[in-house]
Amino acid sequence: MTERRSLRRASLSLLLLAVTLSVRAQTPATELAGLLEPVQRLNAQFTQTVLGARHELLQSAEGYLRLARPQQFKWVLLAPYPQTIVTSGDRVYIYDPDLNQVQVRPLDEALRGTPAMILLGTAADIESRFAVSHALIDDSDAFVLVPKDPDALYTEIRMAFAARRMTRIEIVDSLGQLTEVNFHNVEINAAQAPDEFQFIVPSDADLIGDATPTPT
Repeated sequence: MTERRSLRRASLSLLLLAVTLSVRAQTPATELAGLLEPVQRLNAQFTQTVLGARHELLQSAEGYLRLARPQQFKWVLLAPYPQTIVTSGDRVYIYDPDLNQVQVRPLDEALRGTPAMILLGTAADIESRFAVSHALIDDSDAFVLVPKDPDALYTEIRMAFAARRMTRIEIVDSLGQLTEVNFHNVEINAAQAPDEFQFIVPSDADLIGDATPTPT
């Protein structure tokens, strides 16, 4: 009987040790991924403000975001300067109606190190490209991501959450400009249109890049 009790205590101790090690293994990157990965689809509206290095207002805009894992992303600015950024297959299309121009870039290249890659990525993706730490933004839990690539376009990305929902993204670029994006009307795992991420290049638009899909 004593031997059985000893074995049970040993088993319980090992279980508690395993739980403790699991908790200790949690990093800010895995915590962030734990908030993002359950979001298979995301619909949201946003307001966007761009401030200069001296905190002067450079631009104010509004638009909407659509996201679907593993690699579908759509970012639409409605006003004052409309623009659509959308993934389709293994390409990213950037459409500027005012310029009547479409830029096409390979998906991996275009999303590398961007907020879109963070939103679509795994903990391993995030940890491989960013140093992640905790912060507070307006009393909301937030994460600070600093790119490990010295040539990255952004020097810092901050993501704030409330009730486990993303509420804000702040991006500091290499010129010291700050882009603040505040989300509202956020829908998690809601339905999306079947053609949400399809993009057809306007026939009269200037095309920059190769829109031919890579053979599978």
